[in-house]
Amino acid sequence: MTLIRDIDTALRSLDAADHDVDPGSARARTDLQRILATDPSPGLLPQPRLPSADRVGRPRRTPPNARRVAMAGGVLAAVTAGVVALPSLTGGDQAFASWTRAAQGMTGQEGADAAVSCRRMQEDGAGAEYADGLSSAEPVVAERRGVWTTVVLAGTDGFSAMCVTDNSTPLFSRDMIGSVGTPTDDAAPGPRHLIATSLGAGTMNAGVLSLAAGTAGSQVVEVVYHSRTHGDVAATVSHGHFALWLPGDELKDASSNGVEVAVTYRDGSTGTIRLTL
Repeated sequence: MTLIRDIDTALRSLDAADHDVDPGSARARTDLQRILATDPSPGLLPQPRLPSADRVGRPRRTPPNARRVAMAGGVLAAVTAGVVALPSLTGGDQAFASWTRAAQGMTGQEGADAAVSCRRMQEDGAGAEYADGLSSAEPVVAERRGVWTTVVLAGTDGFSAMCVTDNSTPLFSRDMIGSVGTPTDDAAPGPRHLIATSLGAGTMNAGVLSLAAGTAGSQVVEVVYHSRTHGDVAATVSHGHFALWLPGDELKDASSNGVEVAVTYRDGSTGTIRLTL
């Protein structure tokens, strides 16, 4: 290996310019005047392309009778509320390895902390335009499936916000997907019925997941989805709401084709309800 001691000489040897040009020649003077006359302001430099509104989680304009859908970092199909997904930057629970079919509950403090985190992430994303609804919404569902937490916040006029979050990653890089919005039809479910407000499949850093959430009648105490891949997936039913999710895209067409869930009522009887949007 040859050691180059004279760096200046070496760099000049790579210069493609003609070293024999007379600096006093007409060509040299013309080139100098052209360089000096060029406007060096940044405005002439190529400007970087900014992400579109859809990529950063801002809602797209939709007909007034439809709920808005907004995404960042993923694609969520057929969820009736505004949606935000934040990809994890630090790994986390890849492929939902810790996910469980049956949810575990949280302590009161854990649920309160999860609700605060969900509200904050929604306010920083698609939920920004629902600031008033988010500030007054109360947690009605708080569950854990492995390292994943699910929170549903509910307010007046049917407003709700949902967050499914990888709790194993740091707060500011958590993998999260969810929904937020107010339905155009704020009809309450009958005592033995369910109304879906979020239903579909989406992609996030950990993979593809399916989710179903909504309101539950006063007589509904249990909701179970019979997954062809994972077996029976039990929803959390609490305060007149239900929520469940599972890895995979099984519910990607559920908003239009519908999906059946098994329901148990307060008197011990059972039934089947078809969820649609």
